[in-house]
Amino acid sequence: MKEITNLITIDTEYSKSKAARILMRSGYECLFMDFTRNQEDFIRGIARGIAPELMIEEMEQVGLVQEPEDTHDYRAAMPLFECLPALPNLELYCYRDDASLLLSRDVAVRALILTAKAKMGRIDVEEWKEVLKDGIFTELESAVSEAEYIAERAKGRNICLDASKEVLTSLSGHGFRVREIVVDMPCKPLDILSARLKREILGEEIVSDEEVEHLVREHIRFVDMIMVLGYDRAYKRWSSRVIDQ
Repeated sequence: MKEITNLITIDTEYSKSKAARILMRSGYECLFMDFTRNQEDFIRGIARGIAPELMIEEMEQVGLVQEPEDTHDYRAAMPLFECLPALPNLELYCYRDDASLLLSRDVAVRALILTAKAKMGRIDVEEWKEVLKDGIFTELESAVSEAEYIAERAKGRNICLDASKEVLTSLSGHGFRVREIVVDMPCKPLDILSARLKREILGEEIVSDEEVEHLVREHIRFVDMIMVLGYDRAYKRWSSRVIDQ
């Protein structure tokens, strides 16, 4: 039976550093990274020893990376990029559906606009739910395709970064033994709100307007913290705050 280990991380350098240490000591045969398939050749270039900055610049030139929307994702992934050349026997794939890149950017830009409005005191609950649900629907619609992409390329022992629950469920249906390692649990206010809205879409709960508004206000507090501390330090402090509650 094929095995796949899914690492749950957050989009910070310190979380990706911990994931990189797991990769370095684990002896897996295939790595499935959470970038889109049309970025796969470029990420493999990094694994062959080409400087990540050069590959990111090439992706930017062909429209696969946009500034400033994608800057943070690649900065956070640097610890993973830096360890890849030391794993020459690890087959590397990028499993995300290509269309998800454009759709996730669209959701991010719309959320940014709503954040600016919220900082001025205007929180439209229905707009927030619509934007976040669009991101969730994209994830749900991509799950079967992403699982098939992984299943067709996987070997005996495989490791994956941040696959959704639906992807893992589909892989179980393909006969994989699935396990998860929580490197860091996503806990930003919008992560929590999106998780609850996904359960609403799946008919498992109803999210009230008051809960949406509360988590959007928490999101504004988190954004203000980022402005003071920077993203990684703010996330560490926010994580500690959530754990202590």
